[in-house]
This record gives sequence, structure tokens and C-alpha cells, in this order.
Amino acid sequence: MESSLKNQIKVGIFLVLGIAVTMTSIFMLGANKSLFSNFSHLYAEFENVQGLARGSVVSLSGVVIGNIEAIEFVPEKNLLRVDMKIEREYLNRVFKGSSVEIRTQGALGDKFIYIIPGNPRDGAIADKDILPIAKSTDLFNVIAERGKETERIFDIINEIYKLTKTINNENHLGTTLANMSKASHDFKLMSEKSLKIVSEFSEGKSPTLQMKNSIDKLNSILSKIDRGEGTLGALVNDSSLHDQLKSMVGGNQRKNHVKSLLRTSIEKE
Repeated sequence: MESSLKNQIKVGIFLVLGIAVTMTSIFMLGANKSLFSNFSHLYAEFENVQGLARGSVVSLSGVVIGNIEAIEFVPEKNLLRVDMKIEREYLNRVFKGSSVEIRTQGALGDKFIYIIPGNPRDGAIADKDILPIAKSTDLFNVIAERGKETERIFDIINEIYKLTKTINNENHLGTTLANMSKASHDFKLMSEKSLKIVSEFSEGKSPTLQMKNSIDKLNSILSKIDRGEGTLGALVNDSSLHDQLKSMVGGNQRKNHVKSLLRTSIEKE
């Protein structure tokens, strides 16, 4: 009886130790920690971490090299300092001139630190260096930073939607396109007819031949008048005829007679 109790106690102690070791291993692996790894620390200071949290991934050119250890406020600045814990073997791959930015990962929008590598000729950075912030290229970050400007974009999209909806209402767009097509066809026919008339006129074909002859005759008559030929030409070009017509109408003498008649009528009244 006593031996059975002792065996149960030993089994219980063994199970407790086994569970403790298993839980410790799971915790160490789940936190991306290893007892046999050496780590270095790099820092970056952001105005807004945009949902970044402890344990978020740190990536170098798409390769995961560590995690975020802590996010703290900088007392003397209005900034947040992000402590990046990276594996020491990758430290010599982060060169001077490298910069960091916050990007979005996956459909759930998880945030992570992306390190943009610098020039290898500049040499590697040292432990606990502060990396500069790169200009964000992530679409969601750009929208978040330029909130007021992006509102205008959505306003423009909304206006375009209203315009297209109005145009498509009661098939207005189809009617407009049909009218434009008909107008284009009519203009084409008119152009063809105009070209045909001009061509026939230049070639002297009937019925444009009659029009051409009429224009030639009119030009001949106007030329004769301009040269002073004929009665109409003499009347237009001879100033003496103008003077005679003026005297016949009355001229200055007629004006004097009219004035005397008016004066006589006024005196009688």
C-alpha cells in the first residue's frame, strides 16, 4: 500500500516537471526566443507607430530578423522610441544609411517594421544605433498621414459617380452617343456633297456649268461698268452726269426757294 502511494507521488512529480518543461519550451518558442541565440538592439523614433505592438516582426528586405522588444515614449521629444531586438548574425547586414518604415502585412492589416538596406560600402551599423525614418510607401500609411487630402480624392470619386449616374439615367448616355453618331454621319454626307459640287464646278459639268457661265457673265458686266462702257458705266464714272442730276433735283437753288416760302408763310401767320 505504501509502495503504491510512493509510486503515485513519483509519477505525479514527473508529470509536473514534464508539463513545466513543455510549457517553458512553448513559451520560449512562441515568443521567438532561443536560449542559444545572441541578440542586438536597434532603435527608431516615430511620431506615430500606427498600431505597431510588442512582438511585431522586424524585416530586412523581406527576411524576418527579429521582433519589437518595447515601445516607449521619449521624455524630451514628442516621439515614440521603438526597441528592435534582432539576431546578432544579421547586424552586419544592416548598413549605414539604412532606414526603417512601418508597413502593413496580410489581409488583417498587421503592422511590422521594414528595414530598407543601405549601401554595403558604408559599412555595418553598431549595436544600439538609431535608424532614420524613411518616407512611407505603404498605401494605408500614406492615407493615414494625408487624411485631409485623401478626403478630396473620395469627394472627386463621389462626384464622378453622381455624374455617371445622371448621364446613365433613362439612357441619356446612349441617346447622346446615338445623336453624336448621327451628326457625324450627316456631316460626312454634307462634306462629300460639297466636295462633289466643287469638283463639278471646277470641271465645268452640268448643272454647275450654268452657274459657272452666270458668274462669268456677271464678272464681264461688272468689268464693263468699271471701264465706263455703256449707259450705266457712263453714269457711274462720269461726274458731270452727277452734277446735272443734282441740279435737276434742286440743289442749293431749290433750298433757297424752300426757305423763302417758309419765311413768307410765317410772316402771313
